[in-house]
Amino acid sequence: MDERMNDLRNLAVLDPARDREPTAMEWTRSQAFVERVMAGEVTRRPAHQVRRRWMLAGAAAVAAGVVGAVAVPALFPGAAQEAVASWTAAPTSRTGEQVLPQARQCAGNGVGGTTTATPDDVVLAEQRGKATLLVMRKGGSVIECLSTGADQFAAMGLTDATTKPPAPAHDGVTLETMSSFGEGRSMWSNIIGFAGPDVTGVEIRTNGGRVFQASVKAGWWAAWWPGAEGGEVDTLTVTVHTAAGTTSHRPSELP
Repeated sequence: MDERMNDLRNLAVLDPARDREPTAMEWTRSQAFVERVMAGEVTRRPAHQVRRRWMLAGAAAVAAGVVGAVAVPALFPGAAQEAVASWTAAPTSRTGEQVLPQARQCAGNGVGGTTTATPDDVVLAEQRGKATLLVMRKGGSVIECLSTGADQFAAMGLTDATTKPPAPAHDGVTLETMSSFGEGRSMWSNIIGFAGPDVTGVEIRTNGGRVFQASVKAGWWAAWWPGAEGGEVDTLTVTVHTAAGTTSHRPSELP
């Protein structure tokens, strides 16, 4: 008998998902993705994209994922459903003072180390229904947190002191991360990147026809929304607004 088979059997017991069967929706999406690859419709993400990490607050398990990957730990299902149900297409901008409790909650998690947040650490903050999305400095890093209160939040590192992300053009944007998590009514997606100084607004349009605004502030743009598009390949369009006009891009076309 090939000894390599024994190695495979020994490794199999370490697989945390060995007894899990994909849902019917997951099978459908996987089959659709394979068909798009075979048809040559899938464009690879640029090679500079780094690995992103989501941490589930209050849990020991942490899973790393690549930009655009599906199924990364995030909000507990109940909290995610409440956030999705109260979501609004137009965000409300928040100041660092207004979101200081959420910022302190975000600063206390293990992503990017543990710090004590101040209002000045908040780079971008938006409110959509019950959920608050933060982009904030944490030591030498910048992280994202999506909070629904009551210690329910998801956190992910965006940049660190050792990584220099590409600078956007004055009238353009870059894509730093895009992902989705959950299933059914609790599925949600996010997208975040840098914005050039001439960018006055960013709009997201899904292939299904839904249109919503991203927040733009301090050289960043960000949005989250109910749905699976953040974990799929080019199922949305990013429209960038400047005083000179607008440009539209698929995520795979953004630096």
